[in-house]
Amino acid sequence: MYNLLTKLYPKAIRLGINLPKYALYRNVHTTSATFQFYQDETKYKTIYKFPYIKQFVLMDRIKLYQTSVTALCAPFSIILHQLDYISGDVVGFIWALGFSMCLTLYSVGFLTTKHVGFIYYNEEENLVKVAYGDFWGRRKEIEIPVKDIVPLSDLPVSWTDGLFIKFKRFSTPEVLRLNFRFGVVVDKELMKKIQ
Repeated sequence: MYNLLTKLYPKAIRLGINLPKYALYRNVHTTSATFQFYQDETKYKTIYKFPYIKQFVLMDRIKLYQTSVTALCAPFSIILHQLDYISGDVVGFIWALGFSMCLTLYSVGFLTTKHVGFIYYNEEENLVKVAYGDFWGRRKEIEIPVKDIVPLSDLPVSWTDGLFIKFKRFSTPEVLRLNFRFGVVVDKELMKKIQ
């Protein structure tokens, strides 16, 4: 832990300045020691984790990178065609390839966006913290009272139930996605409390 803090705040350590409390868990995902401290400090227990959340978030980021590359290359190819550097067939190929790749990645992105990676439970305050990947490929965390979660038994049957189960709240129409086929329920008793 000390080695990690010296890397993050070398000048503060040399000067003997007291580090802010958030510095101890600023980089939550770098080592298991800092993650353990974060859990102890806030009294949250992990009850669900999805092991492929990093790949899902990466897919969301690749989708955006591909869109920006297509947005740059498509007009540039028209400029090169106007200057007679490339033929019209090459321009058509560049546009078709770029847009077909974008279409494919956005179709796959439909499945990977808003997928729940972790669910943490705080018994003292009866709160659930849900961590998921958003459209931009960033981790988002929201704290939800257990009473606000729609039970899975109250959800209607959907054609997407084979891929993921919807995680809904009463207070908002936003829908998150859970995958019990590949996701791991760490604590089944606590998971039953929030369903």
